[in-house]
Amino acid sequence: LSFDWDASVSEQECLNNVISKSKPGSIVVFHDSVKASLNMKYALPLTLEYFSKEGYEFKPLSF
Repeated sequence: LSFDWDASVSEQECLNNVISKSKPGSIVVFHDSVKASLNMKYALPLTLEYFSKEGYEFKPLSF
């Protein structure tokens, strides 16, 4: 969990949560909300950059 919505979690902690807890097959969730916006706007692009360099690919979920 990124905990992007938690005001007590810093932008860097949010990013670290995602990087340290993700593994192949993980689904990473960021929230599109006012509460989460600062952490999400910081951590999402850096998360995509980090995992792209690690060879991961990103795909939308279909439902």
